[in-house]
Amino acid sequence: MTKRTPEEIRKNVAAHRARQAAAGRVAVNTYLSAETVQQLDRMKDERGASSRAPLIEEAVRFYIENMRA
Repeated sequence: MTKRTPEEIRKNVAAHRARQAAAGRVAVNTYLSAETVQQLDRMKDERGASSRAPLIEEAVRFYIENMRA
């Protein structure tokens, strides 16, 4: 595997962020307890998710829907 240059990495990250923005997605940054992250990682592995993001989005959506009820 060829090592990517910092410039290539920056371009790839910028392109990824642009695709996400074009899809109407917004980045959110927060701190979670180590225990919560460990639980998320276990769930991620169990579900075969590629990252924590879908689980966090699902949890927030579930919370919002249940607060409306």
